[in-house]
Amino acid sequence: MRKLVGILGTPIDNLDTAEVLTRMEQFVVERGFHQVATANTDFLINALDDPELQSILQAADLVTPDGMPVVWASRLLGAPLPERVTGADIVPLLAERAAQYGWRLYLLGAQADVAKRASARLEADYPGIKIVGCTSPPIVPLEEIDSASILADIERVRPDILLVAFGNPKQEKWIYRNRKHLQRVPLCIGVGGTFDFLARQTRRAPNWMQRRGLEWLFRLLREPGRLWRRYSRDFHRFGLALMKQVFAMRRCRRSGHFAMQSADLFGCTLLTLHGDIEAASLAEFHSAACAALDSGSNLVLDLHDVVSMDGAALGALIALRNHADRVGRRIQIASASPLIGQSLRHSQLFESLYTADLSLAEALEECGAVPSQSLPPKLRVVGR
Repeated sequence: MRKLVGILGTPIDNLDTAEVLTRMEQFVVERGFHQVATANTDFLINALDDPELQSILQAADLVTPDGMPVVWASRLLGAPLPERVTGADIVPLLAERAAQYGWRLYLLGAQADVAKRASARLEADYPGIKIVGCTSPPIVPLEEIDSASILADIERVRPDILLVAFGNPKQEKWIYRNRKHLQRVPLCIGVGGTFDFLARQTRRAPNWMQRRGLEWLFRLLREPGRLWRRYSRDFHRFGLALMKQVFAMRRCRRSGHFAMQSADLFGCTLLTLHGDIEAASLAEFHSAACAALDSGSNLVLDLHDVVSMDGAALGALIALRNHADRVGRRIQIASASPLIGQSLRHSQLFESLYTADLSLAEALEECGAVPSQSLPPKLRVVGR
């Protein structure tokens, strides 16, 4: 089961650096297409205003916490992430493995001189590494990028890893929109300003500042004219949105127990949940829900007796929706109490992934069951 924390509708993988590298290695071995995002607060804020970006992050195969504010947010949501996992830290470690295993890398983005210096630095630091492409298209709007020629070059050299440094949300959208043409590239990562760090174009904060979550302050002091507006917006918007999510979730009082019943009704599986949905109970819940979807059944989650959820539960709801989409099934939430409904709404799950405020009868009908007027009376009144 993929362990996720849902922060403002974005699923963040609950993995440390070593586990992230292991997951990436699995992607390369599996082949196919996998998209990875390194999400900082700017990503999460952009996603609030950009439904396309939000859906891309929700569908990504791996999302790492690129910054301590994301880690601090997870702690407030009761599902603490072990550490930050930044693109600037991951790329050198990934390059080391690439040199060891013979993986082929392609660098896309940044200014031409920066990308070439980043490529040269990787070749110097990791002897034997195979960098098969280094392309820096002009800085133009996403729709004006000559994607056809870039994709033709990628197809020609067949990299195992594609590093895209267009910045967010441009890089995430480029990868996702071109995913059908990247099926032979098993690992596609948006890396933001990582090429600038590799090329020594931009200095990173001292290690002691990184450990204390102060890298943002170091960057602000070095580039105040460029960054102060962005950081001011990020702190205000992210802080306000996060506090709404945290406050809504903390209004819900834990019961100290979890229970679940399953029933097959009118071609749907109904899971009725009770008590607290949190990290400790997710394995049982996730297993039952995935089994229903994999069996070809649509799924309705009856939350009328759920009294609390943590960040891990929100991550699980995102993962379940993605699972339903992959297997071509439908999933709906029904009968959430006002407090749970408010938690889901401020967590950006209602509207973006699930229809808000459905009765049990309406949810069953949405999932292909019989019309509500023909449901037994006991089903029509559950949770309402």
